[in-house]
This record gives sequence, C-alpha cells and structure tokens, in this order.
Amino acid sequence: MIGDRATDDVAASNASADRKQRGAWFTPQHLVDAVVEAVVDDAFVACRRDRPIQVLDPACGDGRFLTTVRAAVERRGGSVRLVGVDVDASTIAAIDSTLGIDTVCADALGGGWIDSVRPDGGFDLVIGNPPYLSQMAAATSRGGSSGRGGGPYMDAAAEFLALGSELVDANGGRLAYVVPQSILSARDAGDVRRRIDDRSTMFWSAWTGERDFDAQVVTCAVAFEFAPSASGRSDGNWSHVVTERSGVPALASVFERSEPSSGRLGDRVRLNANFRDEYYGMIPAVGDHAAGPPLITSGLIDPGRSLWGVRPVRFAKQRFSAPRIDVAALDAKMTRWAEQRLVPKVLIANQTPILEAVCDPDGDWLPGVPVVSAYPLDPEHAVGVAWSVAAMLTSPAASVWAWHQRGGTGLGPSAIRVGPTMLAELAWPDGSLADAIGALRAGEIMRCGELVDAAYGVTSDEHESSMTWWSAILDRIERRS
Repeated sequence: MIGDRATDDVAASNASADRKQRGAWFTPQHLVDAVVEAVVDDAFVACRRDRPIQVLDPACGDGRFLTTVRAAVERRGGSVRLVGVDVDASTIAAIDSTLGIDTVCADALGGGWIDSVRPDGGFDLVIGNPPYLSQMAAATSRGGSSGRGGGPYMDAAAEFLALGSELVDANGGRLAYVVPQSILSARDAGDVRRRIDDRSTMFWSAWTGERDFDAQVVTCAVAFEFAPSASGRSDGNWSHVVTERSGVPALASVFERSEPSSGRLGDRVRLNANFRDEYYGMIPAVGDHAAGPPLITSGLIDPGRSLWGVRPVRFAKQRFSAPRIDVAALDAKMTRWAEQRLVPKVLIANQTPILEAVCDPDGDWLPGVPVVSAYPLDPEHAVGVAWSVAAMLTSPAASVWAWHQRGGTGLGPSAIRVGPTMLAELAWPDGSLADAIGALRAGEIMRCGELVDAAYGVTSDEHESSMTWWSAILDRIERRS
C-alpha cells in the first residue's frame, strides 16, 4: 500500500511538472462565467443573429470556455460554430464529440492549422486562457525573442494575445483572455499591446490581486473590441487595469505633458541593474567581514535610508547580520565592477510597493541584485545630483508615476518591478529640490515627499490623494522596519 501511494505521488508530481512546462492550467468555472458574461452580451449576439457566431479558443483544454460561450449565445437566441485548438492530443481526444466543437490538435502559435478553420473575415470571438510560459525559466523558455514582435522575456500568453488579434474579425470582433497580470505593462510585451491598441478598444477588464487557480500567478482578464476606427489607449500601457482597482491615484497635471521642460532622470544619471553574472561573482566575497564595502540588497533599502547593520539579510541562501564584500576575493572582472561602483550614487530597491531609494554620497556601498543604481553623469556635481535623485524618488509623485508605468509587473499584487529603462523616463521636476534634499538628509521623509510634489507642480487636489495613498504605505514600511 505504501508503495502504491509513493507511485501515485510520483505520477502526480510528474503530471504537475508536465502541466507547468506546457502552461496547462484549467480555468475555474466562476472565472470562465465572468469573462463570458462580460463579452457575450445582447448587442454582440443581436447583430449576428442571421448566422452562426464564429468562436475560437486557441488553447481550449477541456473546452469549458467554448461550451459556456455557446450557452450564453443560445440564451440570447443565437447559434455558434466552435473551434478548439490544443497542443495536447490527450486533451483534444477527451473532448466529447457531443460537445459540438471542431477540434484541432496543434501548437496554435505554429499557425499551420489556421487556413483550414478560419472563416472569411475572421472569428467573431477569440476567447480563452492561454498557456503561461515564463521566459525566465529554462524549462519554459523559447530561447529568444517572440516571432510576434515581443522581446525575449515576453510571456507566451502575450504571443497568444497577438495571435488572437490576428485571427479576430477586424470589424467588430472581440478578443477576451485571462492572462498573467505582468502582461499589462511588462516592457517586452509593449509592442504587442500597442498593436492591439491601434486596432481595438479595451471595453472590459477584471483584476482581484489574488491567485485565482493552480498556475500560482496573479492574473487578470481583458476584453477588446476591434474596429477600423478604434479609439483605444495609444500608449500601449494597460496598467490601469490594476491601478484603477488598487487605489493608485492619478497625476494627470504632471505626467500627461507631451515633453517635460526640465528633461528626464536619464539625462542626469546612468541607470544600471546587476544580473546573474554579478550575483554569482559576488558570492565568494560576501560575508560578515570586519572590513570591505557594505553589500546593500533591496531588503536593506527603505525610503531615504539604509538598514545595513540593523536588519539581517539573506544572500545566496545564507543569513548575514552586516554583509560586506571582500574585494580581494573577487576575480579580475568583478574587481573592475566594484571599482566602477564605489562612487556617489543612489540605490533603488526592486519589487516594492512604492519607490524606495537611498543616497550613497560617499560611494561606500556596493549594490546587490536586483537593486537598480543611478550614477551621476557629471563627476564634478555627482554628490549634489545623487541627493537630488534620491529626493525626487522619495515622493508620492514618483511612486504614482511608477505604478502607472509598471503596475502589475511585480511578483505580488502590491509590488512593482522597476528597471533602468523605466526610471530613465521619469520627468525631472521643474521646481527646486533644495528644500526636499534638506528634509531627506534630516530624515524627514514625509516632508521630503511634500516638497518634491510641490517641485513637480502637483495640483492641490491631486497632491492630497497621492499623499494619502503614499503616506499610508510609508507608514506600513516604517512599522515593518
């Protein structure tokens, strides 16, 4: 009996690993119902009542999206033709022929199946929950850029979005998917979002901030209607799906200007983030040494201050009280890396609820992974620029902007992923930052935020809402510290 149980456990583990590699996570029926109810409305069916509505799910699994669509259409007096595609032959075989679904066993992204099932003019509705295949993991990586215009780290689910937009009727067709929330504003999916925006309008979305099913990623649902005269969002950023539901305020008075008159952050600093090579290169040299540059990880950065030596930290699966890097233990390449970074700079934490930055005016620290560093371009005024950058990032305005740029990209629903390219685009305030720098150096974080908002010219109403939002998060951070 024990042996049978062990065999069952191994089989279940293998099945789970196979599902993960294929991104095969079945959608709970309540979520299917919510998406279908939003998309298959009376108007959608009424204008197609004289013919069967053409519906495609390019990753159909057990067909539950398709059968739910049919029920919704028939309740409204219409009829359907259902097409389901799936790469898994056993899944396709399990769909009972009585369900009335035309099935195709194929990798939908391959495209060889399309001509045999695509109706003239395209599908009226493309719907489903496509595979989630992170390109950060070797087991699910495609090994390069997307064939549909995305970058090398674009999740496969965004490729299915692009595919759906190619197959849907360009004149009134609808596209509705459940996707990982990261697709809403991830940089590598930007071209896909912009192409969809150019041809459609997002008319419905849903987001809860919860992990809705076994995929163990936070998801959202989005729906688009295509039309030649679509008036969708032209910036290719869908972070509003998250920000509008999580209480992030707007700052239209500051960040909807066409071009900031004082330039951008990237005009004054070089922004850099360490990656895998630097991480592994540091490991032999990190320890609770008596001397050496302190190692500053994201967990040691709070708004306006470093918690090095105050808060223990884990690095490379080890716990340290006050980690330093023994530069003598680094190889030649990492030694050059360290020398180039022991200069005045600002360190910015990653995966945080608001921007958290700390100034290193003396160039004493070394950044961990995935800390983002800002190095002043003008060596003669490096210290002053570093303090200015640290102050402007320690503000409601900067954090609100960051959420509207990258809302939904964090590992959790309440965090954002920041990067050098994104931060370089932050507008520089038109007003003076001198008083804000003074407040920051005195440890008056809230006062610094108020003064930076004033330097940005935030209106009184917008400042009140952004300050309320930002200060509540700041209070939680300070209690945690």
